[in-house]
Formats: sequence, C-alpha cells, structure tokens
Amino acid sequence: MDSNSKKSIANMSTEEYLNAIIDLSEEIVHDFKNTLATISGISQLTSYQQVPNEVKENMELIKEAALEGREQIDRFYQFIRGYNVDIYRYEAFSNIVFTCLDLINHKISKLEGEGIILSLNILSMSEVYCNEYKMRQAILNILINAIDAMEETGGVLELNLFDKSDTIILEIMDTGIGIPEENLDKIFEANYTTKGKKGTGLGLKVSRTVIEKCGGRIDVKSNLGKGTIFTIYLPIKIVERWIYPDIINW
Repeated sequence: MDSNSKKSIANMSTEEYLNAIIDLSEEIVHDFKNTLATISGISQLTSYQQVPNEVKENMELIKEAALEGREQIDRFYQFIRGYNVDIYRYEAFSNIVFTCLDLINHKISKLEGEGIILSLNILSMSEVYCNEYKMRQAILNILINAIDAMEETGGVLELNLFDKSDTIILEIMDTGIGIPEENLDKIFEANYTTKGKKGTGLGLKVSRTVIEKCGGRIDVKSNLGKGTIFTIYLPIKIVERWIYPDIINW
C-alpha cells in the first residue's frame, strides 16, 4: 500500500472506513463460498469412487467441515449485508433484537458449558426510525462484548425491552468482569479495545454513532467484577389515535 492510500484511509470517517471494509468483505465472502463449494463437491465425488473406507471417512469429514464453513460464512454475510445501503424506515425494534439474538445463538451455545444463561423480557412492539442493518450491528457489538465478558466465568445475559413515554428502552446486562471506572469514558473512542489483537476498537464507537444518528443515546454503567449495563434510548413512532368522547345517555 502506497503513502497516498495510507493517507486516504487515515482521513476516512469511521462509517466510510467500515463501508470500505464491508465492500471488500462481500467480495471475499463470494469467493470463499465458491472455494468451499468446490471442496465439498470434490470430497463428495471422491467418496463415491472405489477408494478405501478410511479415505471415504476422511472425505466425509472434509465435506462436513466445508458445509460448516459455508454456514459460518452465511452467518457473517447476514451480519454485514445491507450495512452500506443508506435506507432508513420505521422498523419494529423487537424484531431487530430477536434477529441479533439469532445471530449470536451459536456463540452462546458454544459457551453453555461455562453457564451462560439468557434472560429475555420483551415488553414492547414499538417502531423506531433506523437503518435496520446498522442498528442490528450496533446491538450485536454490545451483545458480543457482553458474552466475551462472561466467556471464562459464565453468568447471565439479560435483555429488557420496554416503552417509557415516547421512548423505547433496551437494557443489555451481563454479570461479567465489568469495566474499570477510569475506562468507562474511553470505551466509545475509536481504536480503544480491551481484547488485544482480537479487537478492532471500533465496535462501541460504531454503536453509539448509529444510535445517535437515529436520535437516540446510549449509556453505560459498570461494577468491576460484577457486570455491566448498556442502556439504549430511542424515540418511537408516534401513532395517531382517534379519541372517542364518552358515551352520553340521552
């Protein structure tokens, strides 16, 4: 990469940078799925030929691994699909939350042995004006952080969704390791991460940007060693209702 490319990347906004990554990711997903399809097809054809049973068994394992890889790629594609399409409309917020939970279900399942418990209290069907894909990513970033915080210790991941006046509120609570008080103001900054090389430092900054663009806000409270609460506030769609006068007895 030349110096001009480096300079252009450095001058990109967070959203522009993510859009560039997602464009590249979609190309990689397409090519990788073709590669996995080739591996799966060849392994299946080989297992039909006159080969030793041991080879057939190995080919079956390769085919299963390729199919599992395809499933993981599809899950990743569902995560990024539509992010860089700037379409905003009213969406049922609970549907977005449930889709996010579907996308992280595999991650929770892998940690079941650690005692990850999911608690849901969905008490709202209100709609919010947003880009569905970007809002999905905003919530997923928080959910994944919550699960990672309980990866070694286990705990409870609790989601509470409810209305309060003209606002929908989503609480995402975990009983993980918590965040030191001196770091609470830093977690929404670009390039700040506690995950080392596994983290990009963009997740929570993206979440806050998406939520604020929809007229909302996000707050965080944490107790070290006890857990963290992220609270999302978003304005809801106001539905006009006819107000009928009381029935009068003539």
